[in-house]
Amino acid sequence: MERTEPVDVIGLDRLGRSLLRVIARSEASSVVAVHGAPGSGKSEFFRRLAWLTHTARARNEPIPGIHGSVVWFDPWSWSKQGNLLSGIVAAVVRASTRPPVLIERAREVVSHANRLRLDGRVDAPGAAFSGADMDPVEALADGFATLVAAAKENRAGRLLIFVDNVDRLSPELRWQLFDGLRLIMSGGADATAVLCVGREAALAAVAWHEGDIPEGSALRVLEELFDLALTVPALDVRRIGGLLRDYLGPSEAVVRRSFGEASLQVLGTAVAHRPLGAPRFLRHLALRVMLLAEYAADARVSRELTEAQWAWVVLSERWPRFRRFMVTGGRLRWDELRRWLDSSQRVPSGRLPPGVGNLDQWLDEDRLLADYLALHAPALVEEADGVFWLENLLLAAGL
Repeated sequence: MERTEPVDVIGLDRLGRSLLRVIARSEASSVVAVHGAPGSGKSEFFRRLAWLTHTARARNEPIPGIHGSVVWFDPWSWSKQGNLLSGIVAAVVRASTRPPVLIERAREVVSHANRLRLDGRVDAPGAAFSGADMDPVEALADGFATLVAAAKENRAGRLLIFVDNVDRLSPELRWQLFDGLRLIMSGGADATAVLCVGREAALAAVAWHEGDIPEGSALRVLEELFDLALTVPALDVRRIGGLLRDYLGPSEAVVRRSFGEASLQVLGTAVAHRPLGAPRFLRHLALRVMLLAEYAADARVSRELTEAQWAWVVLSERWPRFRRFMVTGGRLRWDELRRWLDSSQRVPSGRLPPGVGNLDQWLDEDRLLADYLALHAPALVEEADGVFWLENLLLAAGL
């Protein structure tokens, strides 16, 4: 079966190629962090970046200074097995075309990695001398540089090591990964580690290691850890609706039949909000809409949905705990929402005055939710009966 080129769903290939050219011109043994604004599709961009690297030579568009092979490392899965640095070494071996040749060299590097305590613990006093090998850090870095050179098989270009799922690690393991990468890269390996990590997750790792320090100080620590940090921009709102329609695909006809001919346009308006543009969220939302439309068609309870009702579908997927908070409180919650709308006209922050209700706690803790409600709460309050009807349909459909 002929493989087709994956679609650039977030439209950031140009940014990806620019980043790869910068990496190729940067110093060897660098560490690059890919952050992401809310709804930016950071993970999608990261995977696309690896794909662009891997297929550049096949597409006859080689990136000068970049090696064609790609090393992919998932520290979250490896954390169940052992030392994260050992996992990086294993990933480099697996990515080569001749793993058996590199096994013995890799074992030597792993032996040095296992002598280190990345969490700062000291098991015994004094230095651990072992023959001529007096510095395991230097031996680790030099051994890794030699391993990378062997894995490249005399082909020119920087080897890229893509490190995914960093946010899933605990802050402690996250810090060990950051610190370990600086150690293993310090020997001048012709490689660049590219990490997909949220800025808040990175700051949480710094806080675990450094304690309660000002944010400015924590950011300076990150500057020491990362040679370059790129923040993926939020997805354009016009692209969000189109991307959702792409995910619905042939199911668009069922959605129109169940919820009205204009349902896709109205749904697109309800979801066209920057923080909601993450491709992963839009895929989940499309599946929810598909199931809801199929159930409505089979139960013959079709009804043209308004923008407020589609906004409730979005809320049910993006903020399920808030949905339960509103539903379990009955009409009282909608009265709170109405009071919030009234008070937001007078209070610049858009929050309820103290003591009015519990809704203000949600809006204080989640500013994205507050921004979304600021757009759709008036219609939700006005069309409460229609929203309750939709909520019953969602529950009947197992959603």
